Amino acid sequence: MVTREVDVVVLGVGSAGSRAARVAAEAGARTVAIEAGARLGGLCILRGCMPTKTLLETAHRLFDIGEAGRFGIRAERPTLDFAAMMERTRELVARFQRAKVASIEAGPYELVRGAPRFVSPNAVEVDDTRFVAKAFVIATGSKPHPLSHDFDVRVLTSDDVFELEASPKRVAVIGGGAVGVELATWFARIGTTTSLVNRSALLHRSDPELGRELARALEHEMDLLVPAEIVAARRDGEESIVTFADPRGGQHERRVDFVLNATGRVPDFDGLDIERLDPEFESDQRPLVDATFRTSLPHVFLAGDVSGVHGILHEANREGEVAGRNAARVAGRLDGPLESLDERVPKMSVIFSDPPYATVGLSPSDCDRHGIPYRAAEKRFAEQGRGIVHGAQFGALRLVVHADDRRVLGCQILGPRADDLIHVPATMISMQGTVDDLYRVPWYHPTLAEAFVEVSRALR
Repeated sequence: MVTREVDVVVLGVGSAGSRAARVAAEAGARTVAIEAGARLGGLCILRGCMPTKTLLETAHRLFDIGEAGRFGIRAERPTLDFAAMMERTRELVARFQRAKVASIEAGPYELVRGAPRFVSPNAVEVDDTRFVAKAFVIATGSKPHPLSHDFDVRVLTSDDVFELEASPKRVAVIGGGAVGVELATWFARIGTTTSLVNRSALLHRSDPELGRELARALEHEMDLLVPAEIVAARRDGEESIVTFADPRGGQHERRVDFVLNATGRVPDFDGLDIERLDPEFESDQRPLVDATFRTSLPHVFLAGDVSGVHGILHEANREGEVAGRNAARVAGRLDGPLESLDERVPKMSVIFSDPPYATVGLSPSDCDRHGIPYRAAEKRFAEQGRGIVHGAQFGALRLVVHADDRRVLGCQILGPRADDLIHVPATMISMQGTVDDLYRVPWYHPTLAEAFVEVSRALR
Protein backbone atom coordinates (compact mmCIF):
# COMPACT_ATOMS: atom_id res chain seq x y z
CA MET A 1 0.00 0.00 0.00
CA VAL A 2 1.37 3.40 -1.06
CA THR A 3 0.50 6.34 1.20
CA ARG A 4 0.28 9.85 -0.21
CA GLU A 5 -0.37 13.05 1.72
CA VAL A 6 -2.33 15.83 0.00
CA ASP A 7 -4.33 18.88 1.01
CA VAL A 8 -7.77 18.15 -0.46
CA VAL A 9 -9.44 15.02 -1.78
CA VAL A 10 -12.62 15.42 -3.81
CA LEU A 11 -14.77 12.33 -4.29
CA GLY A 12 -16.71 12.46 -7.54
CA VAL A 13 -16.06 14.66 -10.58
CA GLY A 14 -19.54 15.48 -11.80
CA SER A 15 -20.71 19.09 -11.86
CA ALA A 16 -20.10 19.83 -8.17
CA GLY A 17 -16.99 17.70 -7.77
CA SER A 18 -15.12 18.98 -10.80
CA ARG A 19 -15.86 22.57 -9.78
CA ALA A 20 -14.78 21.92 -6.19
CA ALA A 21 -11.53 20.29 -7.31
CA ARG A 22 -10.77 23.13 -9.70
CA VAL A 23 -11.29 25.98 -7.21
CA ALA A 24 -9.43 24.14 -4.44
CA ALA A 25 -6.45 23.61 -6.75
CA GLU A 26 -6.60 27.20 -8.00
CA ALA A 27 -6.43 28.29 -4.35
CA GLY A 28 -3.10 26.47 -4.08
CA ALA A 29 -4.27 23.24 -2.47
CA ARG A 30 -2.68 19.99 -3.58
CA THR A 31 -5.88 18.40 -4.82
CA VAL A 32 -6.76 14.87 -5.89
CA ALA A 33 -10.15 14.18 -7.49
CA ILE A 34 -11.32 10.56 -7.47
CA GLU A 35 -14.04 9.19 -9.74
CA ALA A 36 -15.50 5.71 -9.26
CA GLY A 37 -17.86 5.74 -12.24
CA ALA A 38 -17.06 3.82 -15.39
CA ARG A 39 -17.78 6.95 -17.45
CA LEU A 40 -16.80 10.55 -16.81
CA GLY A 41 -19.35 13.30 -17.27
CA GLY A 42 -21.75 13.30 -14.33
CA LEU A 43 -25.46 12.65 -14.00
CA CYS A 44 -26.68 15.69 -15.93
CA ILE A 45 -24.83 14.80 -19.10
CA LEU A 46 -24.98 11.01 -18.98
CA ARG A 47 -28.43 10.21 -17.55
CA GLY A 48 -30.13 13.44 -16.57
CA CYS A 49 -30.91 16.83 -17.98
CA MET A 50 -29.20 16.63 -21.36
CA PRO A 51 -30.47 13.24 -22.63
CA THR A 52 -33.91 13.94 -21.15
CA LYS A 53 -34.19 17.28 -22.93
CA THR A 54 -32.97 15.66 -26.15
CA LEU A 55 -35.75 13.09 -25.98
CA LEU A 56 -38.29 15.79 -25.11
CA GLU A 57 -37.21 17.88 -28.10
CA THR A 58 -38.17 15.04 -30.42
CA ALA A 59 -41.45 14.46 -28.56
CA HIS A 60 -42.41 18.14 -28.68
CA ARG A 61 -41.68 18.39 -32.39
CA LEU A 62 -43.68 15.24 -33.03
CA PHE A 63 -46.61 16.77 -31.14
CA ASP A 64 -46.32 20.14 -32.89
CA ILE A 65 -46.43 18.53 -36.32
CA GLY A 66 -49.55 16.68 -35.28
CA GLU A 67 -51.07 20.02 -34.22
CA ALA A 68 -50.10 21.81 -37.44
CA GLY A 69 -53.71 22.07 -38.55
CA ARG A 70 -54.30 24.73 -35.86
CA PHE A 71 -51.98 26.99 -37.83
CA GLY A 72 -53.39 26.39 -41.28
CA ILE A 73 -50.86 23.73 -42.24
CA ARG A 74 -51.86 20.46 -43.87
CA ALA A 75 -49.50 17.70 -42.83
CA GLU A 76 -49.70 13.97 -42.67
CA ARG A 77 -49.76 12.44 -39.23
CA PRO A 78 -46.06 12.02 -38.32
CA THR A 79 -44.57 8.70 -37.23
CA LEU A 80 -41.71 8.20 -34.84
CA ASP A 81 -38.50 6.35 -35.67
CA PHE A 82 -37.72 5.26 -32.11
CA ALA A 83 -34.28 3.88 -32.93
CA ALA A 84 -33.28 7.09 -34.72
CA MET A 85 -34.46 9.19 -31.76
CA MET A 86 -32.38 7.13 -29.33
CA GLU A 87 -29.37 7.21 -31.63
CA ARG A 88 -29.57 11.00 -31.85
CA THR A 89 -29.73 11.12 -28.06
CA ARG A 90 -26.65 8.93 -27.73
CA GLU A 91 -24.76 11.02 -30.26
CA LEU A 92 -25.52 14.28 -28.47
CA VAL A 93 -24.71 12.81 -25.08
CA ALA A 94 -21.36 11.66 -26.46
CA ARG A 95 -20.74 15.17 -27.78
CA PHE A 96 -21.57 16.80 -24.44
CA GLN A 97 -19.53 14.17 -22.64
CA ARG A 98 -16.44 14.82 -24.77
CA ALA A 99 -16.54 18.50 -23.86
CA LYS A 100 -16.99 17.74 -20.16
CA VAL A 101 -14.24 15.11 -20.10
CA ALA A 102 -11.85 17.51 -21.82
CA SER A 103 -12.58 20.09 -19.13
CA ILE A 104 -12.08 17.55 -16.33
CA GLU A 105 -8.83 16.19 -17.73
CA ALA A 106 -7.47 19.70 -18.25
CA GLY A 107 -8.18 20.66 -14.63
CA PRO A 108 -5.34 21.82 -12.36
CA TYR A 109 -5.83 18.80 -10.08
CA GLU A 110 -4.82 15.15 -10.21
CA LEU A 111 -7.54 12.84 -11.51
CA VAL A 112 -7.64 9.29 -10.15
CA ARG A 113 -10.00 6.61 -11.46
CA GLY A 114 -11.21 3.97 -9.04
CA ALA A 115 -13.60 3.22 -6.19
CA PRO A 116 -12.63 5.12 -3.03
CA ARG A 117 -13.54 4.08 0.50
CA PHE A 118 -12.84 5.75 3.81
CA VAL A 119 -10.51 3.86 6.12
CA SER A 120 -10.39 6.66 8.71
CA PRO A 121 -11.75 10.21 9.03
CA ASN A 122 -8.64 11.51 7.25
CA ALA A 123 -7.89 8.83 4.69
CA VAL A 124 -9.39 7.07 1.71
CA GLU A 125 -8.05 4.11 -0.20
CA VAL A 126 -8.26 3.50 -3.93
CA ASP A 127 -6.85 0.17 -5.02
CA ASP A 128 -3.33 0.04 -3.59
CA THR A 129 -3.03 3.76 -2.74
CA ARG A 130 -4.03 5.50 0.48
CA PHE A 131 -4.67 9.25 0.27
CA VAL A 132 -4.34 11.13 3.56
CA ALA A 133 -5.89 14.59 3.30
CA LYS A 134 -6.49 17.65 5.44
CA ALA A 135 -9.95 18.17 3.95
CA PHE A 136 -12.49 16.26 1.86
CA VAL A 137 -15.30 17.25 -0.46
CA ILE A 138 -17.81 14.47 -1.07
CA ALA A 139 -19.63 15.03 -4.36
CA THR A 140 -20.67 11.51 -5.32
CA GLY A 141 -24.09 12.50 -6.64
CA SER A 142 -27.40 10.74 -6.20
CA LYS A 143 -29.31 7.58 -7.05
CA PRO A 144 -33.02 6.94 -7.65
CA HIS A 145 -35.19 6.92 -4.54
CA PRO A 146 -36.71 3.46 -4.09
CA LEU A 147 -40.47 3.03 -4.03
CA SER A 148 -41.91 2.90 -0.53
CA HIS A 149 -43.06 -0.72 -1.01
CA ASP A 150 -41.82 -3.68 -2.98
CA PHE A 151 -44.33 -4.76 -5.61
CA ASP A 152 -44.17 -7.76 -7.90
CA VAL A 153 -43.98 -5.64 -11.05
CA ARG A 154 -41.33 -4.48 -13.46
CA VAL A 155 -39.98 -1.18 -12.14
CA LEU A 156 -37.67 1.10 -14.13
CA THR A 157 -36.05 4.38 -13.16
CA SER A 158 -35.07 7.41 -15.20
CA ASP A 159 -31.62 5.84 -15.55
CA ASP A 160 -33.19 2.90 -17.42
CA VAL A 161 -35.21 4.97 -19.89
CA PHE A 162 -32.21 5.57 -22.13
CA GLU A 163 -31.78 1.83 -22.63
CA LEU A 164 -35.27 1.25 -24.04
CA GLU A 165 -35.31 -0.26 -27.53
CA ALA A 166 -38.94 0.47 -28.44
CA SER A 167 -41.87 2.57 -27.30
CA PRO A 168 -43.76 0.82 -24.49
CA LYS A 169 -47.50 0.44 -24.95
CA ARG A 170 -48.63 1.43 -21.45
CA VAL A 171 -46.71 3.00 -18.58
CA ALA A 172 -47.48 4.28 -15.09
CA VAL A 173 -45.13 7.06 -14.01
CA ILE A 174 -44.94 7.44 -10.22
CA GLY A 175 -43.89 10.92 -9.12
CA GLY A 176 -45.12 14.40 -9.99
CA GLY A 177 -41.87 16.31 -9.76
CA ALA A 178 -39.77 17.51 -12.68
CA VAL A 179 -38.50 14.05 -13.65
CA GLY A 180 -41.95 12.45 -13.48
CA VAL A 181 -43.77 15.17 -15.40
CA GLU A 182 -41.10 15.41 -18.08
CA LEU A 183 -40.84 11.69 -18.71
CA ALA A 184 -44.62 11.26 -18.59
CA THR A 185 -44.85 13.97 -21.26
CA TRP A 186 -42.24 12.20 -23.35
CA PHE A 187 -43.99 8.84 -23.10
CA ALA A 188 -47.37 10.34 -23.94
CA ARG A 189 -46.07 12.19 -26.98
CA ILE A 190 -44.28 9.21 -28.47
CA GLY A 191 -47.53 7.25 -28.39
CA THR A 192 -47.41 5.44 -25.05
CA THR A 193 -50.64 5.31 -23.03
CA THR A 194 -49.41 7.07 -19.92
CA SER A 195 -50.69 7.40 -16.36
CA LEU A 196 -49.03 10.01 -14.15
CA VAL A 197 -49.50 9.27 -10.46
CA ASN A 198 -48.52 11.41 -7.49
CA ARG A 199 -49.44 11.33 -3.81
CA SER A 200 -50.34 15.01 -3.82
CA ALA A 201 -51.54 17.60 -6.29
CA LEU A 202 -48.94 19.01 -8.66
CA LEU A 203 -46.90 21.86 -7.16
CA HIS A 204 -49.07 21.53 -4.06
CA ARG A 205 -46.68 23.32 -1.70
CA SER A 206 -45.00 25.91 -3.85
CA ASP A 207 -47.68 26.90 -6.35
CA PRO A 208 -51.07 25.16 -6.07
CA GLU A 209 -52.79 27.60 -8.44
CA LEU A 210 -50.45 27.06 -11.37
CA GLY A 211 -50.19 23.42 -10.36
CA ARG A 212 -53.90 23.05 -11.11
CA GLU A 213 -53.36 24.84 -14.41
CA LEU A 214 -50.48 22.50 -15.28
CA ALA A 215 -52.72 19.53 -14.47
CA ARG A 216 -55.39 20.83 -16.84
CA ALA A 217 -52.79 21.06 -19.60
CA LEU A 218 -51.39 17.58 -18.98
CA GLU A 219 -54.72 15.78 -18.70
CA HIS A 220 -55.34 16.36 -22.40
CA GLU A 221 -52.48 13.98 -23.18
CA MET A 222 -52.31 11.52 -20.30
CA ASP A 223 -54.23 9.81 -17.55
CA LEU A 224 -53.68 12.01 -14.51
CA LEU A 225 -54.06 10.45 -11.05
CA VAL A 226 -53.13 13.25 -8.66
CA PRO A 227 -53.46 12.76 -5.82
CA ALA A 228 -53.29 8.97 -5.67
CA GLU A 229 -50.80 6.27 -4.69
CA ILE A 230 -50.01 2.71 -5.62
CA VAL A 231 -51.53 0.17 -3.22
CA ALA A 232 -51.27 -3.14 -5.07
CA ALA A 233 -49.69 -4.68 -8.12
CA ARG A 234 -49.39 -8.08 -9.69
CA ARG A 235 -47.85 -9.54 -12.79
CA ASP A 236 -49.99 -10.87 -15.62
CA GLY A 237 -47.66 -12.42 -18.17
CA GLU A 238 -45.43 -9.77 -19.66
CA GLU A 239 -47.63 -7.01 -18.26
CA SER A 240 -48.54 -5.81 -14.78
CA ILE A 241 -51.85 -4.81 -13.24
CA VAL A 242 -51.41 -1.91 -10.85
CA THR A 243 -54.02 -0.53 -8.46
CA PHE A 244 -54.01 3.06 -7.25
CA ALA A 245 -56.12 4.60 -4.49
CA ASP A 246 -57.16 8.24 -4.27
CA PRO A 247 -57.96 10.16 -1.05
CA ARG A 248 -61.69 9.79 -1.65
CA GLY A 249 -61.45 6.02 -1.47
CA GLY A 250 -61.59 5.46 -5.20
CA GLN A 251 -59.69 2.55 -6.76
CA HIS A 252 -58.05 2.86 -10.16
CA GLU A 253 -56.64 -0.19 -11.94
CA ARG A 254 -54.22 0.16 -14.82
CA ARG A 255 -52.55 -2.47 -17.01
CA VAL A 256 -48.97 -1.42 -17.82
CA ASP A 257 -45.77 -2.72 -19.35
CA PHE A 258 -43.85 -1.34 -16.38
CA VAL A 259 -43.91 1.22 -13.60
CA LEU A 260 -41.48 4.13 -13.90
CA ASN A 261 -40.19 5.17 -10.49
CA ALA A 262 -39.74 8.94 -10.66
CA THR A 263 -40.18 9.64 -6.95
CA GLY A 264 -36.92 11.55 -6.70
CA ARG A 265 -33.29 10.88 -5.94
CA VAL A 266 -31.31 10.41 -2.75
CA PRO A 267 -27.63 11.02 -1.93
CA ASP A 268 -25.35 8.22 -3.10
CA PHE A 269 -22.76 7.13 -0.56
CA ASP A 270 -22.57 3.56 -1.84
CA GLY A 271 -19.20 1.93 -1.35
CA LEU A 272 -17.64 4.87 0.52
CA ASP A 273 -17.81 3.25 3.99
CA ILE A 274 -18.91 6.67 5.15
CA GLU A 275 -19.52 5.37 8.68
CA ARG A 276 -15.70 5.37 9.05
CA LEU A 277 -15.90 9.16 9.09
CA ASP A 278 -18.16 9.28 12.14
CA PRO A 279 -20.11 6.54 13.94
CA GLU A 280 -23.20 8.76 13.69
CA PHE A 281 -23.02 8.71 9.88
CA GLU A 282 -25.02 5.94 8.29
CA SER A 283 -24.60 4.84 4.68
CA ASP A 284 -28.31 5.28 3.97
CA GLN A 285 -28.69 8.62 5.72
CA ARG A 286 -27.45 11.99 4.52
CA PRO A 287 -25.12 13.79 6.96
CA LEU A 288 -26.42 17.28 7.61
CA VAL A 289 -24.48 20.27 6.33
CA ASP A 290 -24.42 23.87 7.52
CA ALA A 291 -24.48 26.98 5.36
CA THR A 292 -20.81 26.43 4.44
CA PHE A 293 -21.59 22.84 3.30
CA ARG A 294 -19.56 21.55 6.22
CA THR A 295 -20.69 18.36 7.97
CA SER A 296 -20.35 17.69 11.70
CA LEU A 297 -16.72 16.92 10.92
CA PRO A 298 -14.91 20.24 10.40
CA HIS A 299 -12.77 18.93 7.53
CA VAL A 300 -15.53 17.22 5.50
CA PHE A 301 -17.82 19.05 3.08
CA LEU A 302 -20.66 17.89 0.81
CA ALA A 303 -21.60 19.45 -2.54
CA GLY A 304 -24.07 18.81 -5.32
CA ASP A 305 -26.81 16.18 -5.21
CA VAL A 306 -25.17 14.42 -2.28
CA SER A 307 -25.77 17.47 -0.07
CA GLY A 308 -29.51 17.13 -0.60
CA VAL A 309 -29.88 20.92 -0.62
CA HIS A 310 -31.00 21.69 -4.18
CA GLY A 311 -30.36 19.04 -6.81
CA ILE A 312 -29.96 21.25 -9.87
CA LEU A 313 -26.85 21.67 -12.00
CA HIS A 314 -26.25 25.39 -11.58
CA GLU A 315 -26.72 25.01 -7.83
CA ALA A 316 -24.31 22.07 -7.83
CA ASN A 317 -21.71 24.30 -9.48
CA ARG A 318 -22.25 26.99 -6.84
CA GLU A 319 -22.05 24.47 -4.02
CA GLY A 320 -18.90 22.98 -5.50
CA GLU A 321 -17.23 26.39 -5.58
CA VAL A 322 -18.08 27.11 -1.96
CA ALA A 323 -17.13 23.64 -0.72
CA GLY A 324 -13.88 23.61 -2.72
CA ARG A 325 -12.70 26.97 -1.42
CA ASN A 326 -13.71 26.08 2.12
CA ALA A 327 -11.78 22.83 1.89
CA ALA A 328 -8.74 24.83 0.75
CA ARG A 329 -9.20 27.07 3.79
CA VAL A 330 -9.33 24.10 6.16
CA ALA A 331 -6.18 22.79 4.47
CA GLY A 332 -4.46 26.11 5.20
CA ARG A 333 -4.12 27.15 1.57
CA LEU A 334 -6.64 30.02 1.55
CA ASP A 335 -7.13 32.79 4.08
CA GLY A 336 -10.36 34.11 5.50
CA PRO A 337 -13.46 32.67 7.15
CA LEU A 338 -15.50 29.89 5.59
CA GLU A 339 -17.96 31.19 3.03
CA SER A 340 -21.52 30.26 2.16
CA LEU A 341 -23.71 30.73 -0.90
CA ASP A 342 -24.45 34.29 -1.97
CA GLU A 343 -27.91 34.90 -0.51
CA ARG A 344 -28.67 37.48 -3.18
CA VAL A 345 -28.89 34.71 -5.77
CA PRO A 346 -32.44 33.29 -5.66
CA LYS A 347 -33.47 29.66 -6.01
CA MET A 348 -34.74 28.82 -9.48
CA SER A 349 -36.19 25.66 -10.98
CA VAL A 350 -37.83 24.57 -14.23
CA ILE A 351 -40.07 21.71 -15.31
CA PHE A 352 -39.72 21.14 -19.05
CA SER A 353 -43.33 20.17 -19.56
CA ASP A 354 -45.51 21.66 -22.28
CA PRO A 355 -46.19 24.35 -21.37
CA PRO A 356 -43.04 24.53 -19.25
CA TYR A 357 -43.22 25.73 -15.66
CA ALA A 358 -40.50 27.91 -14.16
CA THR A 359 -40.18 29.61 -10.80
CA VAL A 360 -37.64 31.83 -9.12
CA GLY A 361 -37.60 33.34 -5.66
CA LEU A 362 -40.80 33.36 -3.62
CA SER A 363 -44.32 32.39 -4.62
CA PRO A 364 -47.46 33.72 -2.88
CA SER A 365 -47.63 30.45 -0.92
CA ASP A 366 -44.05 30.98 0.26
CA CYS A 367 -44.85 34.53 1.37
CA ASP A 368 -47.93 33.36 3.24
CA ARG A 369 -45.93 30.69 5.09
CA HIS A 370 -43.20 33.14 6.11
CA GLY A 371 -45.48 36.09 6.90
CA ILE A 372 -43.98 38.32 4.21
CA PRO A 373 -46.27 41.14 3.01
CA TYR A 374 -46.57 40.97 -0.76
CA ARG A 375 -48.56 41.93 -3.80
CA ALA A 376 -48.92 39.83 -6.93
CA ALA A 377 -50.21 40.29 -10.45
CA GLU A 378 -50.46 37.89 -13.37
CA LYS A 379 -51.01 37.92 -17.10
CA ARG A 380 -52.47 34.95 -18.92
CA PHE A 381 -50.69 34.04 -22.15
CA ALA A 382 -53.97 33.15 -23.87
CA GLU A 383 -54.90 36.83 -23.44
CA GLN A 384 -51.51 38.30 -24.35
CA GLY A 385 -50.65 39.40 -27.91
CA ARG A 386 -47.70 37.16 -28.71
CA GLY A 387 -49.19 34.36 -26.62
CA ILE A 388 -52.32 34.42 -28.79
CA VAL A 389 -50.20 34.29 -31.95
CA HIS A 390 -48.19 31.44 -30.44
CA GLY A 391 -51.39 29.52 -29.83
CA ALA A 392 -51.03 29.38 -26.04
CA GLN A 393 -54.01 27.71 -24.40
CA PHE A 394 -52.78 27.42 -20.83
CA GLY A 395 -50.65 29.31 -18.39
CA ALA A 396 -49.79 32.70 -17.01
CA LEU A 397 -46.91 34.86 -15.82
CA ARG A 398 -47.16 35.92 -12.17
CA LEU A 399 -44.93 38.52 -10.52
CA VAL A 400 -44.58 38.79 -6.72
CA VAL A 401 -43.26 41.99 -5.11
CA HIS A 402 -42.78 43.16 -1.53
CA ALA A 403 -45.77 45.20 -0.38
CA ASP A 404 -43.59 47.82 1.34
CA ASP A 405 -40.33 48.40 -0.53
CA ARG A 406 -41.59 47.07 -3.90
CA ARG A 407 -38.61 44.72 -4.38
CA VAL A 408 -39.21 41.87 -6.79
CA LEU A 409 -39.50 38.77 -4.59
CA GLY A 410 -40.36 36.10 -7.10
CA CYS A 411 -41.95 35.06 -10.34
CA GLN A 412 -43.76 31.96 -11.57
CA ILE A 413 -44.36 31.27 -15.24
CA LEU A 414 -46.41 28.53 -16.83
CA GLY A 415 -46.39 29.10 -20.54
CA PRO A 416 -44.37 29.14 -23.76
CA ARG A 417 -40.62 29.69 -23.25
CA ALA A 418 -41.01 29.91 -19.48
CA ASP A 419 -37.61 28.21 -19.18
CA ASP A 420 -35.96 31.22 -20.83
CA LEU A 421 -38.26 34.01 -19.62
CA ILE A 422 -37.60 33.15 -15.97
CA HIS A 423 -34.08 34.58 -16.24
CA VAL A 424 -35.51 38.11 -16.48
CA PRO A 425 -36.94 38.16 -12.94
CA ALA A 426 -34.01 36.07 -11.69
CA THR A 427 -31.67 38.87 -12.77
CA MET A 428 -33.92 41.50 -11.23
CA ILE A 429 -34.03 39.67 -7.88
CA SER A 430 -30.26 39.13 -7.87
CA MET A 431 -29.77 42.88 -8.35
CA GLN A 432 -32.30 43.75 -5.62
CA GLY A 433 -34.44 45.45 -8.26
CA THR A 434 -37.91 46.85 -7.71
CA VAL A 435 -41.05 46.60 -9.77
CA ASP A 436 -40.33 50.15 -10.97
CA ASP A 437 -36.93 49.02 -12.29
CA LEU A 438 -38.63 46.19 -14.14
CA TYR A 439 -41.22 48.54 -15.61
CA ARG A 440 -38.53 50.88 -16.98
CA VAL A 441 -36.90 48.12 -19.02
CA PRO A 442 -37.74 48.44 -22.75
CA TRP A 443 -40.10 45.63 -23.78
CA TYR A 444 -40.30 44.91 -27.46
CA HIS A 445 -43.69 44.38 -29.08
CA PRO A 446 -44.94 41.79 -29.76
CA THR A 447 -43.02 39.37 -27.54
CA LEU A 448 -43.87 36.92 -24.80
CA ALA A 449 -41.57 38.91 -22.50
CA GLU A 450 -43.89 41.88 -22.96
CA ALA A 451 -46.06 40.28 -20.25
CA PHE A 452 -43.55 41.65 -17.73
CA VAL A 453 -44.50 45.24 -18.49
CA GLU A 454 -48.17 44.42 -17.97
CA VAL A 455 -47.73 42.80 -14.56
CA SER A 456 -45.22 45.43 -13.43
CA ARG A 457 -47.62 48.21 -14.47
CA ALA A 458 -50.34 46.62 -12.37
CA LEU A 459 -48.09 46.58 -9.30
CA ARG A 460 -46.66 50.11 -9.49
